[in-house]
Amino acid sequence: MREVLVIMTISGVGCWVVDYIYQDIDFLNPTVQKYLSKDGEKGMIINEASLIDELVKYFNKPIEQIVKEIVGDTKPIKNLGGVAIIAMITTSQLLYDFKDTMIKFYANVPNNELGNFVYEALKTTPLCLEHISRKEGESIITYVFCGKEINGESSRTFLGFPHLPKTLALSLNQLDDEFFNSDINFFGHIRWEPEINNNFTYVLKECKKHGSVTIVSTASDPLMKGEKRWLLGDSDDVYKYIDFLIMNKSEALHYSGENDLDKALEFFKTYPIEGILITDGINPTYALSRENLCLPFEGFIPVSEDIIADKKKGILPRGDTVGCGDNFVGGVIASIASQLRKENQRIDLEEACIFGNLNGGLASTIYGGLFKERFFGERKQLVKKYYYRYKAKNK
Repeated sequence: MREVLVIMTISGVGCWVVDYIYQDIDFLNPTVQKYLSKDGEKGMIINEASLIDELVKYFNKPIEQIVKEIVGDTKPIKNLGGVAIIAMITTSQLLYDFKDTMIKFYANVPNNELGNFVYEALKTTPLCLEHISRKEGESIITYVFCGKEINGESSRTFLGFPHLPKTLALSLNQLDDEFFNSDINFFGHIRWEPEINNNFTYVLKECKKHGSVTIVSTASDPLMKGEKRWLLGDSDDVYKYIDFLIMNKSEALHYSGENDLDKALEFFKTYPIEGILITDGINPTYALSRENLCLPFEGFIPVSEDIIADKKKGILPRGDTVGCGDNFVGGVIASIASQLRKENQRIDLEEACIFGNLNGGLASTIYGGLFKERFFGERKQLVKKYYYRYKAKNK
């Protein structure tokens, strides 16, 4: 009797953009300095996201002029980006040879030149595109200003829009039965999708009702600028239905409303979140996993020193830090999925974090977050190479 192949489904939704990335911006240049925030509200904040409309209004200049003054004659690198789409793409790259696994992304892209660019980029990846819809709508881009790299890390500052326009935003009814019946549901910077964001508690609750593992990653949220504590989704109830929460240190402080990491962790630990991961650039990643879905663990997991060293030696190319966090998330999702596929009784979040750190670190060898594979499996080969070296050094 032929064995029936059971498909694992990973479905994602959230931020996608087209990035215009400018390298080697000197943030100490007086011309650039005048556009930086002095009060934490008006102007750009280094390493966070700012709104185009607010800058245009505050400085009373068109965005094209502002960008020109910041970048000078520097030409942009045009690339597909976004917290959610890059995480899903790199997940599909790392699981490309799992024939019993399907990775889907739900989004509407404009039926114009920019939409064609997005769709053609997606076609080069193993991601399933059946839920990428083409609609009439305006082009959405993000300007990314990358500072000069220091000690393996560089600053990057984003200038974009708070969310998709209504013409391109997903509607709730586009999240079909396939979505809610997925084995893993991933949400990346969900405010990008306003209707899903405004019903986020309901969406997460439905996922959990169908037995899904829910993974949520956050992002710098310019709409929350000036707020003491940032709101995730529609209310704090969302934290009751999140299995794995992934953020960087700055976001952890913003979403908890606290000034230091220990107090931030106290806030998140009051909710039944199974696993928490907090990145901090090239510093060790904080990981907490609880004894339910996971093996219990709490501690800090170092990034790969070999990746940093090989960049300095010229063995690996130097890129930027755009998308490093998104690739970290993709590595974590791929590891969790792989562990579930092997029917592990509990998820080893420490192991998933190592995969995330490696995949995120390797993103600093490219420009932008999208690793453009020459062949399916190239990304996985590279991660595995550094994985074995990492494990040998950290026995």
